[in-house]
Amino acid sequence: MLPWTEKYRPKRLVDIVNQDKALEKVKPWIEQWVHGAPKKKALILAGPPGSGKTTTVYALANEYKFEVIELNASDDRTFGKIERYLNAAYTMDVFGRRRKLIFLDEADNIEPSGAREIAKLITKARNPIIMSANRYWEVPIEIRNKAEIVEYKRLTQRDILKALFRIIKAEGIFVPKEVLQMIAKRARGDLRAAINDLQTVVSGGVEDAELILAYRDVEKSIFEALGTIFATDNAKRAKMALMNLDNTPDEVLLWLDENIPYVYYKPEDIARAYDALSRADIYLGRAKRSGSYGLWKYAMDMMTAGVAVAGVKKKGFMRFYPPKTLRILRDTKEERSIRDSIVKKIMKGMHMSKLEAIETMQIFKAIFANNLDVAAHIAVFLELGDKELEFLTEDKEKAAKIKGKTLSIHRKLKKVKTELEARVEEVIGKEKEEKAEGMDKKSEKEEAVEAEGKKEEIKPKEEKEAKEKKKDKQATLFEFLKK
Repeated sequence: MLPWTEKYRPKRLVDIVNQDKALEKVKPWIEQWVHGAPKKKALILAGPPGSGKTTTVYALANEYKFEVIELNASDDRTFGKIERYLNAAYTMDVFGRRRKLIFLDEADNIEPSGAREIAKLITKARNPIIMSANRYWEVPIEIRNKAEIVEYKRLTQRDILKALFRIIKAEGIFVPKEVLQMIAKRARGDLRAAINDLQTVVSGGVEDAELILAYRDVEKSIFEALGTIFATDNAKRAKMALMNLDNTPDEVLLWLDENIPYVYYKPEDIARAYDALSRADIYLGRAKRSGSYGLWKYAMDMMTAGVAVAGVKKKGFMRFYPPKTLRILRDTKEERSIRDSIVKKIMKGMHMSKLEAIETMQIFKAIFANNLDVAAHIAVFLELGDKELEFLTEDKEKAAKIKGKTLSIHRKLKKVKTELEARVEEVIGKEKEEKAEGMDKKSEKEEAVEAEGKKEEIKPKEEKEAKEKKKDKQATLFEFLKK
């Protein structure tokens, strides 16, 4: 049977429920693609689940005759896999009749490592790229800068009720109004979830609607999920415990790891529960290493159903405890931040790899604990702060002494710097004077050469005039004798 979410998905933008403001931004953007290309070639549809983001994409494709190529970033998070799909944005189809529209769902789950490359692909794209995200601020900044963001609002119960009434009218069935109101209330703005619940209720029997919907919760807490897993021996019911839980599988695994000994009291049951949990951990590790996030399904099954059916549980009220690992990470967050800052400064100042910097930091710890003078020079060279000094010395008094020595070193360096600057100015001044004297001497020499040249020019001229005068005198004498 075709899911009602697909069967009754709006085919036109005008049929999308109560997202008029968002569509006012979407329409101009797609029309710019029809007539050329917009300034920002990608669009991010951001909003809560079931608000109409995916429906908008397919309604656009239907109205403007685009072919949709859909990619879910949760399943294919690596850049290589996403690149193969986004490359389709450069081409038309085989016959050149229909342009492609690339739809990247759950863009807030894209791995940061590939965000820059994906941003480059968006820049080169020749066809529209639309991404959806529940939280747009979790989409990598490199991609957000290349895209226009359109926000979708959470739907009201009245919006959802209208949509449900249309569906039951089209199906020709009767569902009591109070059941529809229950579905709309539990959906908390998620129309897709409400339609799925309606179909489930109709299939399972309207009379059992309350029982069926008991396992439907949009925003479960980790405590509710643990309560469901540890309170049942039914594998199917346990699998539903993580439905719409806002925690990562790794976090859920840590919570289960912490609380298994408080729920099971027989050693063999505890062992079976941990065996299931260890298998889940193996699947999660393989998923991360290989990028095959389809393995998450098996991890979920092992950490829910596998743990739930491991043995006999303690009766009565169960109290759950947060993982010690998370508490340790929270308590040491500042310390780890200071350590990372020191490692980065060593890497930059001493041109080392991270591993070499970590090893060098351990050596520095010994120096800072035993030789304060050398430690002060290292602190000045690496420009270490007060917190970093305390981290390396593990002693506030020693850190204060080292800081005093660093101030003294800074004063000496400042004095040397001042003297050096004065010396440099003096040298520069002398060079200028010597240069000026050289220019003066050069000018005198040039003048002398010019004067000598003029003399040389005058001498031939005078000799010529003398010869001419002599010639004139001779001519006059001859003429006189002739006479």
